[in-house]
Amino acid sequence: MIVENTSDLPAFDDAARVLHEAGVATGASEAHGIITGVLCAPQGARVAWQPLVLGREAPTGGTPAALAQLLAALHRSTYAHLSGVECDFAPLLPGDEHSLAEQIEGLSDWCRGYLFGLHAGGVPDAQRLSGDAGEIVRDISRLSEAEFDGALADEEEARALVEIVEYLRVGVQLVFEELQPPASKH
Repeated sequence: MIVENTSDLPAFDDAARVLHEAGVATGASEAHGIITGVLCAPQGARVAWQPLVLGREAPTGGTPAALAQLLAALHRSTYAHLSGVECDFAPLLPGDEHSLAEQIEGLSDWCRGYLFGLHAGGVPDAQRLSGDAGEIVRDISRLSEAEFDGALADEEEARALVEIVEYLRVGVQLVFEELQPPASKH
């Protein structure tokens, strides 16, 4: 896994491979969702997010180098995208080379991870947030239950997925800006 610069998000397939090879049950999309949720949460900077992603305490022999590099790159690039002026945040999801069912499963995994990360970061009932942030989080909660329907044409579902990902991209950025007090942004 090679990450060119600090704001580059690792590729989905590379992240999935590293997590799998390290024996981590959390998938790439869910791991990125957890990290994103923690970063959006008001107390996220104080949360030990690695055990949330790993699903356990770090191994006594230490975290494998490739896994440690992946986690650091995911955290660093996600924070850079959320806090940057470019507004170029994007969830880490399976790409077009994956089936539509896999892409939708990745989307729901990312959403579940995001909600878990928000909760761990000090937002115990994110669905009760007010304003736009609350509406977005409630939508993300509904998306966490998304499943491949198959009743619609693949083209229609693919188009809907693109629109949903764009909504998430912008919505998560808004939640980050609403929940992070300006003075606490690193």
